[in-house]
Amino acid sequence: MTAAHCLEDDKLAIAAITPQANEDVDQLLSDFADTLSQQGYRVRGLVQQRCAAESDCKFSLRDLSTGSIYPISQNLGSQSTACVVDTAAIADACAVMRQIAETGADLAIFNRFSGLEAEGGGFAAEMLDLMAMGIPVLTIVQPRHLTIWRHFTGGLASELPAEWDALETWFQRQQA
Repeated sequence: MTAAHCLEDDKLAIAAITPQANEDVDQLLSDFADTLSQQGYRVRGLVQQRCAAESDCKFSLRDLSTGSIYPISQNLGSQSTACVVDTAAIADACAVMRQIAETGADLAIFNRFSGLEAEGGGFAAEMLDLMAMGIPVLTIVQPRHLTIWRHFTGGLASELPAEWDALETWFQRQQA
């Protein structure tokens, strides 16, 4: 599906970057958010980044407003097969997303719609709140979660390829 096709449909101000399997799009989303902020847009939310190699953390979230870092993975040891996402850290980071409902934004960025959100946890409630307020929402949805994402959004979200032009075109459409 091309970006032009996505944008022809009447969709709400909700979009998901839908990367190909194993395509890393965190840097694309982070750079896009930073560029919009430099252009004077109020971009709020969280982007995912890798932690420093010497850290016990594998992934963290960066608050786009303050630069605060929220480590969201935990070291469970080499024998563990459990999920490494630290749900307590996700709960702490939820405060960043709830604040957007109070202060507003030109764009709210959620690092992912993933396993926690697919089960109704993680940032699911905050996403729904901001969607209901009409604040444009952008996130990343991996292929394995697309069916649940489509149900979650009622099929009203745009699905964008991991391409700068697609993100920019979608965002500019939200500003019109």
